Amino acid sequence: MNYAFLKFFTVSLNREEFSIYTDMYALSFLVIGFISFGLENSYFRFLYKKNYNQETVFSTGVIIQLLITSFFFIIAINSIKYLAPIAGYQNHQEYFFMFFLIIFFDTICILPMAWLRAHDKPLKYAIINVVNILTQSFLIIYMFSNTLHLKKTFFCSILNWISSFTDRTGYIFFANMISSFISFFLVLPILLKKVTIKKFNQILAKRMLNYGIPIMFGSIAFSINENLDKILIKRWGSDEINGSYSACYKIASFMSLYIKIFRLGIEPIFFKKSEDSDAKYFYEEITYMFILFGLIFYVLICGNISMFIDFFIDKKYHIAISIIPIIMMGNLLLGIYTNLSIFYKIIDKPIIGTYISLVGVLITFVFNIIFILIPNRNFMIPAWGTLSSYGCMLIILYIWGKKFFFICKEIKNIIIHFLFALFLVFIIIVIIKKMEFRLFFQFMYLIIVFILEKKRLVNLIKKK
Repeated sequence: MNYAFLKFFTVSLNREEFSIYTDMYALSFLVIGFISFGLENSYFRFLYKKNYNQETVFSTGVIIQLLITSFFFIIAINSIKYLAPIAGYQNHQEYFFMFFLIIFFDTICILPMAWLRAHDKPLKYAIINVVNILTQSFLIIYMFSNTLHLKKTFFCSILNWISSFTDRTGYIFFANMISSFISFFLVLPILLKKVTIKKFNQILAKRMLNYGIPIMFGSIAFSINENLDKILIKRWGSDEINGSYSACYKIASFMSLYIKIFRLGIEPIFFKKSEDSDAKYFYEEITYMFILFGLIFYVLICGNISMFIDFFIDKKYHIAISIIPIIMMGNLLLGIYTNLSIFYKIIDKPIIGTYISLVGVLITFVFNIIFILIPNRNFMIPAWGTLSSYGCMLIILYIWGKKFFFICKEIKNIIIHFLFALFLVFIIIVIIKKMEFRLFFQFMYLIIVFILEKKRLVNLIKKK
């Protein structure tokens, strides 16, 4: 639904408005990374430790999260008049009010949603997310498609009230705020039923925070890597360029969608499997297959960029199309990093991730400073910075991981698959112009990969 709305937004909003839309979300992700305190990972880690009751772990985590989030909300609401001018939104302080409410509700929902994943309740998890996105979608479509002051109906009165304090871009934030509140309302029964103050364990709370804080720094570093370019392009480039860059970045984020689907399903199992005798084999095989299917996904998207970009974003945003293969590859490297990072989480050394993330942030800063300093400010520089950052993080993690736990043994095969996929994408984008030939090469690629990896896939399925 979000990708469906990408076309709607790029048609309905001009590039300046779309730039503001993406900029506010970029700023909010930095905040969420901070106040989440890595408690989702802490919850999964301590949930499967034998010396802790599951309800105690959940109650302790939720109470910590409520305290942190409530403290943040009180401070943030009282600081809007100072923060809005600093960010360049002195005339739209309502943006910040709505986003602080979004952050408040979304952060509280993190652990209840993790509880649904950990207790094998995918249907409830899906229903909450679907209700969230449908509510947001309905509100956005209604507000954008109705002419103000046309009829004196109840809904038009509400729309007139919303229009009295914000603009079209603010409609999106208002819809998100309402949908976030509804998500909070839907997870409230879990909180009321499973969380009690009596089950709060002070010693466990300290251990969860000690485990989660390094992950929090890693999350902040990830948010900087993902969003610093868009924040700086808006302020040192232009809203027009940032709007195009951000829209094409979202096309490249198809890879993030694949990564998220994989992570949501496999992350709890990684923690649960950590003490089994076949854990090493399981991690290696799953990571290998993740890389393989990620490369297939990369080839299929990049091989058909012209079709995807016409379908998902308006033509006035196409000037940044060249960043898509670069950002997509960066996201795939990030996905591999995320899978391999399980090793430092299950040996209780999340500080490793913090150190590596700081290296990634440093690389991101260097590329973005170069972008600011050079006269023409080419938006390709931040894109290459994203790829370089995630690539270096993965290499460091690979070297570090071999000392502690597991790592994919068949690195030569993985490198061959990478080179094959990159070469094919280069040929398709640069040399082959006719769509039928592009599709033929992609079809042959799929056949070759299937022939090479058929045995591995069959064996993994047999062993579950």
